[in-house]
Amino acid sequence: MEGVTVTHLLENSKDSLSDNKLIELQDQNGLTVWFGRYFFKDICTTGICRMVRLWIFWDGTGHYLGIQLDENDPLTKSDHTPFVPGDYARLDEIMADTVSILRDLLYEDLTVEEKVDKEDRGLFEVDGYSSATVPSLKEYVVDDAVFTCYTLWHTVYGETKAYIDDLLQDRINPTYIARLINGNSRQQLFALENIRYRNEYFPEFESRILDFITSEDKNIAEKSLSLITPEYLSDPKKQPGFVGLIKNARPAIKYEIIYKMQLADEVSPDAIITLLDLFCADDISQGALNHIFRIIEKQLVTNKSIKEDRPIQERLEKLASQPDPYISRLTRNFIENTSWLD
Repeated sequence: MEGVTVTHLLENSKDSLSDNKLIELQDQNGLTVWFGRYFFKDICTTGICRMVRLWIFWDGTGHYLGIQLDENDPLTKSDHTPFVPGDYARLDEIMADTVSILRDLLYEDLTVEEKVDKEDRGLFEVDGYSSATVPSLKEYVVDDAVFTCYTLWHTVYGETKAYIDDLLQDRINPTYIARLINGNSRQQLFALENIRYRNEYFPEFESRILDFITSEDKNIAEKSLSLITPEYLSDPKKQPGFVGLIKNARPAIKYEIIYKMQLADEVSPDAIITLLDLFCADDISQGALNHIFRIIEKQLVTNKSIKEDRPIQERLEKLASQPDPYISRLTRNFIENTSWLD
């Protein structure tokens, strides 16, 4: 793969067996493609150990990417049989789980002793062959490889991961955020997460964040929406544009936008008009109308003058005369309950 290779030295590494060099591949924009480190790991149980040699890779945001082994030196199970492709696929899933149950366990928590006749016990028993994996752990590990999973998971999320995280955080500034924003989806999520913790960056990237709210990528849309705070919505001038995002947003995001507007202390007439227009244009489902009415009703408590807003009144009259019985009835009830025409 083309790019620039950078070597970082992990000084004072607690892992004296493994290579103390962290290799980083950067693309032409200076963004990390991957980090990699070569490990020598002892996987032991009952005093018998087997050396495992492998590369572990992390992506440009510090998430687990994968492992690479010498084809002549595969991972093996407790009975010394090699991993099959399905085992490696399952191992990748386990390694990608940042909150794995393995995180808080000790080595001695992994197995329970099992009585095995001396003549049936092999010379090099590894990975619980003479002791059984704790039953409650079986669904979280590769079959007959609990110690391998445990050792590698703690390697993935150990000192190297911490070093990578620190390295990336040291690079965070508006220029780097801008590169991330224009990167892949994982890099965009990383940028949004860092903007969350650095509110001073929000104004510079406001337009991109608003665009991301209408993203087809669920994670990006939700992360972007989470950056819209009550303080942001306290500016009446920003509300119509924010509400207008409903038109192109995913269904679940449409509702989340409305919920955020419900929490706003003051909603501008322009934002209310935009909400009603979006509903009339079928850009919001029927179930949202009641939420829109709640927004208006909340504003009536502190701003009776909304009733005098002719554009809002015209839209309510239009909804009250809709052929759909649910819409017309709900609107007429709202008008009556709020004494809108008094």
